[in-house]
Amino acid sequence: MGKSAHNFFLIYIAVFLNVAAFSMVFPLLPVYAKTFQASNATIGLLGASFAFSQFLFSPLLGKLSDRFGRKPILAFGLAGMSATFLFFALAPGLVWLFVARSLQGLFSGATIPTARAYIADLTSNKERVRGMGKIGAAAALGVIFGPTLGGILAEGHIAVPFLLGAVIAASNFLFILLFLPESLRQKTSRFRIGWQNLFYGIHIWKGLRGPLAPFFLFAFIWSFLLSTNQVALPLLGLEKLELHSAQIGTLFGLMGAVLAFVQFFLLAKITAFWGERLSVPLGLLLMALGFSLLPFVPFIALLYPLMALVGFGSSISKPVNAALLSQETQAEQGITMGTANAFESLGRLAGPFLGGFLFGFGMTLPFLFSGAVTMLVIFFVWRYTIFLRVNHT
Repeated sequence: MGKSAHNFFLIYIAVFLNVAAFSMVFPLLPVYAKTFQASNATIGLLGASFAFSQFLFSPLLGKLSDRFGRKPILAFGLAGMSATFLFFALAPGLVWLFVARSLQGLFSGATIPTARAYIADLTSNKERVRGMGKIGAAAALGVIFGPTLGGILAEGHIAVPFLLGAVIAASNFLFILLFLPESLRQKTSRFRIGWQNLFYGIHIWKGLRGPLAPFFLFAFIWSFLLSTNQVALPLLGLEKLELHSAQIGTLFGLMGAVLAFVQFFLLAKITAFWGERLSVPLGLLLMALGFSLLPFVPFIALLYPLMALVGFGSSISKPVNAALLSQETQAEQGITMGTANAFESLGRLAGPFLGGFLFGFGMTLPFLFSGAVTMLVIFFVWRYTIFLRVNHT
């Protein structure tokens, strides 16, 4: 194994462990919050608190990774994630869940976006889609094992998956610290501490005025679709379909299995057939279709093919959009990936709140609303930008 391939392998392992720990608990958050008598709207706000921290700090952490390197920022994020899992497991009340979830949003902004920047450092434009696809596949493998294992462990006690998540994140921190080499060869020369840097996320609206706007919009809608239904689907399973925690975890695990298979074996062929730019909106449309049909299934078995369809759409749209965005960035991959993550955070901010809020008015509303918003965003990009009319900007 060459040095570059060895570095890829190490970052893929780190991403897999991070996502496995994180996905082990996210389907359980609504169930856990219910033990503290949280309402559906409060559960939505709990999910949104994570995204709000990401929104504020992801661009800052990306900028820090351009200045100080990818490795220290990754290690910082993983150490913090371990601590937040402990906060969740030992939380004495609902307020502590909000504290833990907000801190988790901050530290998560230092993990996956920095890993994407790490891949961008080591790949050429031609190799970028394959590299981003494999990092997505590593994350998908984490989604396969995480929710299924978390659902099984929660049958014993709801806090057990959070404790195991803390152990996994701490182990990953040591793995990064001891074995992962730095990827950034040329660091930015200086970094100024000021209001614009500390709260750079407040100004990400500027991204909508530049040539990268379509990429940021697609990052937002991908995240909005997933996060809306990550709240709504467990609620639907509990209140309508009477699913157990293990069954809910298995649904998300199936989605992860499809993600991993497509990104490992089929992504290059699909993008060659459809074209890279067309693959992004088509993948998002498939996700929207799968989620929109979920509340109308007459029996539980039909949930599985629909979640597989969601996984297939996500496996195409997410990594290709990240690769195209990276190709358009000439320097400072960290800040670009951090800003894209801030747009994803906007989706995670609006999605969980609306998922919980709309579910209170009708079980079908969050699923249909997220699908309608997806189609509107795709129409806007098609009608008002050149994203789908050029091979390269």
